[in-house]
Amino acid sequence: MYHFIVRFLKFIVLISSVGSVIHAKDAEALEAFVKSGAALIEEKGDKAFHLFRQKGTKWFHDDQYIYVWDMNGLRYVYPPDVKGEGKNVRDLKDVDEKPIGELMIKVASSKKGKGWIHYRWPKPGELDPSWKSTYVMRVKSSSGKIFLIGSGTYDMPVQRSFIIDAVDSAARLIEQDGFKAFDTLRSKRSQYSYQDTYVFVIDENGVELMNAAFPKLEGRNVINYKDAKGNYFVREFIYVAKTKGSGWVDYPWPKPGDVERSQKSAYVKKVMIDGEMIIVCAGLYLD
Repeated sequence: MYHFIVRFLKFIVLISSVGSVIHAKDAEALEAFVKSGAALIEEKGDKAFHLFRQKGTKWFHDDQYIYVWDMNGLRYVYPPDVKGEGKNVRDLKDVDEKPIGELMIKVASSKKGKGWIHYRWPKPGELDPSWKSTYVMRVKSSSGKIFLIGSGTYDMPVQRSFIIDAVDSAARLIEQDGFKAFDTLRSKRSQYSYQDTYVFVIDENGVELMNAAFPKLEGRNVINYKDAKGNYFVREFIYVAKTKGSGWVDYPWPKPGDVERSQKSAYVKKVMIDGEMIIVCAGLYLD
């Protein structure tokens, strides 16, 4: 009986791992899809736009399509409804009033010029919103005009690549704006808040400087927090940041709104502000 249980648990872990790999490949495939569309614009300019509108092709099938805006939010390509082309969608918001138009332009306008946006949007033909993950990037056409190109997919579980993207972006924002950036990182309408994902920041002494999901922790020293096995996971955050610059740490922590702990994996990154080290973190829950 014991050996059966062990084999069963190993099977469950294997299935979970395979599922994670499949979803990670889905995210990679969407990035590749957008990048291939960008390459076509680089080569053909706006002559590529009619190709994106052709239904039943690799560019437009089921609920998968490419859309194109200019950097002010003017929509050039929108295959699901071509009547929507020519409209300015900079002020586009999701059902939670998250300013997704502004956020997409902000991501495409950044130094990196690409990244993920997550928001709630109804699937075609449905009224209730679902989580949608969209990858956007900036592209320069053959004519020299700059465009924003993107594509999204529904109900994709949080990926490690999403977390790294969020932490890197939050780190750049803090480096640029200092502690004033915390207001943005706390906002439910920012690109940093989606599903159970949020950003938190500690200093090198273990003081919680900002926590978007658990604000009561702010100002508290959490360096002695440990799990049931006695592992001091906050100390591990600091150690990884100091010795590696960035990395992953697994530990138990409640999901927002919960009391019981769930297994979580956090990506931590060292950032220097006025000569002082802080650690920017975000994570995904593994169960």
